[in-house]
Order: sequence, then structure tokens, then C-alpha cells
Amino acid sequence: MYQEQKQSANQRIDPKIIMANNILQLNSIELHHTIEDELLDNPALEAVEEGHCDGKCVDAHNCPYCSARLKQREESDDTPHDLYDSGDPETDYEPYFGAFSLEPDEEYDPLGNLEAELTLAEHLRGLLRAGIDASDYWIGEYIIHTLDDKGWLGETVEATALELDVETEDVLRVLTVIQSFDPPGVAARGLQECLLLQIRFLKEEAQTPAIEQYNALAERAIRDFFEHFGARRYLKLARSLGCTAEEAKQTLEYIRAHLNPRPAAQFRPPWSYRPANAKSTIRPDVFIRRNEHGYEIEVIGGEPYGLGLNPMFRDAYSQIKAGSGSHTEDERRIITEYVERAELFIRNINQRRQTLKQITRMIIDFQTGFIETGSRQFLRPLTRTRIAKMLSIHESTVSRATANKFVQLPNQEVVNFNLFFNSSLSTKDIIEEIILDEDPTSPYSDQQIVDKLKERGVTVARRTVVKYREQEKILSSTRRRR
Repeated sequence: MYQEQKQSANQRIDPKIIMANNILQLNSIELHHTIEDELLDNPALEAVEEGHCDGKCVDAHNCPYCSARLKQREESDDTPHDLYDSGDPETDYEPYFGAFSLEPDEEYDPLGNLEAELTLAEHLRGLLRAGIDASDYWIGEYIIHTLDDKGWLGETVEATALELDVETEDVLRVLTVIQSFDPPGVAARGLQECLLLQIRFLKEEAQTPAIEQYNALAERAIRDFFEHFGARRYLKLARSLGCTAEEAKQTLEYIRAHLNPRPAAQFRPPWSYRPANAKSTIRPDVFIRRNEHGYEIEVIGGEPYGLGLNPMFRDAYSQIKAGSGSHTEDERRIITEYVERAELFIRNINQRRQTLKQITRMIIDFQTGFIETGSRQFLRPLTRTRIAKMLSIHESTVSRATANKFVQLPNQEVVNFNLFFNSSLSTKDIIEEIILDEDPTSPYSDQQIVDKLKERGVTVARRTVVKYREQEKILSSTRRRR
């Protein structure tokens, strides 16, 4: 045994960087809980309430509370109050509030007027009362009760007639009425009928000749050639419909973009947000809104002016830095630790917001076609590495900032950030285009597709072509031969 001195260099991560990375990768719900925990643990950090603003700001338009007061005052000034003034204070508001009044001892419960969220079954029952005779209402109510999570009919018409001891024609008559209700496709007896109900609804709403043509082709494809439609056989579908392969492909893309095999997921009360998957609530972390100047980005979580330093801790910290005050050594250490921790926490939240805004802005510039239309066919190949280079940040920063986060598009659709990042989109599209243009009697092999891609400036390995082809559910050359 012996003693030895040895000098070595070890890499240690700054705790400040760890804290910044942890906050960056939080979604809006997790950030909300983190802020609440920090408010409880750190007395130097506090939530800025509206009461902290006395309304005497030098620039009221830059203060969120003063500007809100100004806007509310302007709206109230525009209201024609003189139209409601009859000169009798006891009857001025009677036409607007009716005979509603409270006894002096009666307590008003504001929660008593709140309604529960409207369900799909309640919505359909309300439409059913106005759509059929009272004698058939019980049949329709039973049909609505049997709908599954997708909004499809849970039992056959014959089984329903047998259960209710009525004629099959009576069940079909009531079922036809329910299938005309919103959302389109509800009470369908299968996928084919569900899509047909929706396409007929779109035909009634068609406004341009191009949309009418797509609706007509889509209806024929679903009604008469459903087996080709389900297997995505573009060439067979094109021959059956009497159109080109490109038109057949666009028709399938139109069906995929505008029809929903789960009509129950389309129902949402007009006053509340309801995600497509009712089993898991998805809250957007970023909102993209269209305005007259382009697009507006709003990042949720730790909004500006929402957090601040406690005035007492801030004054004590200023005295400590200036060398004044009568604080003990322990008080100086505790105050300094709490204040600097609060400042770092606020700074990291602001940095998270700015990073997400910058990344979202770059995504909008690259994926404008998809943002405008909401159609997946307009997505362009984009990687996190490319975004990182454009913003001069590390790729891991982009990954942390977009991990497990969702963005709401201008059309109200909520999508995952991962949707925007796919470097293989263009290659897949080219492969699909090459296969569409091939001779059905002599289809291209995977190696020939590699050579075709090389002619277009895309260099990939044969196994990559096989992987992309299988991902797109395209058959091999031997099975594509006609």
C-alpha cells in the first residue's frame, strides 16, 4: 500500500444547465405543476396578481393589466346604455333578466347554473325528438344506446328488431333518420357505410367543381371498388374508375384527409375543447393562429408577468449586494440562495418560451403548406438537426424542447411536434411516384428503384428502399406484376 497524488480532469455538468434542460423538456401541464411546487418551496418567488398593479404605469399599453383595463373600458363605452334607461330604476333591467329575483335570505349558488358536458348520446337523443314520431322514439333511443366508441352500430338490425320485438323495416327506417344526424357517419354498420355517409354529406356541402369531382370519384371508389381502396391499389382503382393513376392517388388522399372512420371522435360541444381520443386529454403547448400579418405563436406555461420576486426578499437582496442592512450571516446566505434560485427559475422559463417560439417559427417557414391546409401530403422533409443549425443551437436542445409536446394549428387540429420532423418524406414520395409510373406487366425491382432514385439525385441503399416500400405498404415487384 502506498499514497500517490494524481491530477485528472473530470467533466461535471453545471446544476444550472441541468435545471434549464429539465424545464425545457416539460410540457405545459408538467410545467404548471413544477411552478406550483416552486412557489411552495421558494418564498422569494411569487405569482404576480393583478392587484400588484396600481394602474399608474407610465406606458399602460405595455402592461398586461393596464392594457386589459383600457380594452374593457373601451368596450363598455361603446355599449349603448342609454337605450336601456327607462327612467325607472326598478324596471330598467326587467326585460333582460325576466322575473328572476332572490329573496334576501336566499343564497345564490353560481355552480347551480353550470351544465354537465354534453355527450354524443344526449346530442343524438335531442335531434331524435325532432326527427321522428313519438311512437318510434323508443326504437331510436335503443339504437343510440348500442353505439360503440367509434359511433358505429353495436348490433345488427336483425338483432335489434328481435330484441325490441318489432319489424326489421321499422328499425331500418329509424336507423336511416339517425344516420342523417351530425356527426356524419354516425350509426354506420361498418367502415364502408361510415365513409359513404360522410362522402354524401360532403357532396351536399361541395362548393367548387374540383371538389365535386373528388366527391364523385371517392363515392364510386368506396361504394363499388372498396377492396381496391382498402389495399391502396392505385392502378387497379384507376382502371376501374376510368381515370389516371395520379387522379386515383389524389382521390385516396382526399378520402384520407376528409373522412374519419371514427365519427364519434368528431363530436365536440361548441363551447369546449375535446380531443380526438377521449381516453387521454391532450393540451396544446403551442398555439399557432392566423392573423392579418401572418401567423401568431403563443407558448403555454409560465406566461409573461406571471412570476416575480417577493418585494421583501428583493429589497433585502439589494441591501446585501450593496453591503448595507443588519442581516446575520445565515440570513444573507438564505436570502441570496432563495433570490438567485427564483431569478434562475424565471429566466429558464422565459428561455423555454423563447426557444419554443423560435423552433415553431422555423417550422412554420418550412411547413407552410401543411399549416395552411392541414393535409399531410404537403409536409416537407425536415429534421431537428436542420432546425438546430438554422437557430445555432444544439440538436439535443431542439429534441428536448419538442419532446412530448403538441401544437394547435389554425384549423384547430392538435398534432404532435414529431409530425413535422421526417427526413424520409421526399424519398418515400419519389418511390411511390416511380411505382405509379411503372409498367404493370414489368414492375421495377428494388435495385431498379435505387437506380431511378440515383438519376434524380437521391442516393439510398437497396435495403432503405425495401424499408420505405414496406412502410408505405407497397408490395414487392413480383406481387405487383399484373
